[in-house]
Amino acid sequence: MHLLFSGVAGVLLLAPPALAPAAVAAPQPLWAEGTPALLQQGLRIRRGLATGDALVALARRAIGRPYVAFSLDQGPSERLQLDLGRFDCFLFVEQLLALVQLHPQRPGAAQNAFADQVRRLRYEGGRVDYCHRQHYFSRWAAAAQRQGLLSDITATLPGARSRRIPLRFMSSHPQSYKPMRQDPNRRCIARLEAGLVAKQAYVPIAALGQALPHLQNGDIFGLVTRVDGLDVTHVGFVEVEGDRRHALHAAPGKGVMRSRDLARYVVGVGEVVGLMVLRPAA
Repeated sequence: MHLLFSGVAGVLLLAPPALAPAAVAAPQPLWAEGTPALLQQGLRIRRGLATGDALVALARRAIGRPYVAFSLDQGPSERLQLDLGRFDCFLFVEQLLALVQLHPQRPGAAQNAFADQVRRLRYEGGRVDYCHRQHYFSRWAAAAQRQGLLSDITATLPGARSRRIPLRFMSSHPQSYKPMRQDPNRRCIARLEAGLVAKQAYVPIAALGQALPHLQNGDIFGLVTRVDGLDVTHVGFVEVEGDRRHALHAAPGKGVMRSRDLARYVVGVGEVVGLMVLRPAA
């Protein structure tokens, strides 16, 4: 999970190659310093709030925390890493979504539940290794939908269109990913991407004015791109303020921040053709 990830939420994946079934391992998670305390703070913030409002409250609380790219790829082997103190854009969305599924409980129990929820979101079948990590946002979103955590509402928005796009960025750019220097990882990603096509709904930039009034607090947005082999290049949360929609997201070089006026923000990002939207379950 990183800045350039192939991501579509709520898409239909056509002919995805199946990974060999494997028993779900339960490795010891790697907790970043301060994250257990931040988890308990987050649970207190979440108490009594609707899911969307809780996501916005948590995202606001995180404003100013640093952005770190490729943080999952720095160790010698894959570990279940948990860090509520620094993020890339996708880990920001993933971990806050996992947090709002929990309820206040004993610290040890909360930590175990949070780690398990992140593991099931981040890895296919819960197996913690590079080849089972949900590198493509479409696969991550499909897993989250199977768990009943969110739904893709993009096709229901005014002006929505659909496109088919092959997801092949990683195998086309292995030099961009440190773990892809290892032959087994390159081979497994090549197998994964062979024939992997997404049918993706999106709202074109020209239709944003019609669609944005339908978005709610805590909706997850994805910036749909024209870059070959990619479908989404950045994600974050929608914040509603009166009749305005803003973006809460982890941005390179800036950290977690609020971008006022979501439509203006989308238009200002290069290679973006539109927006897709996921709604967390209530």
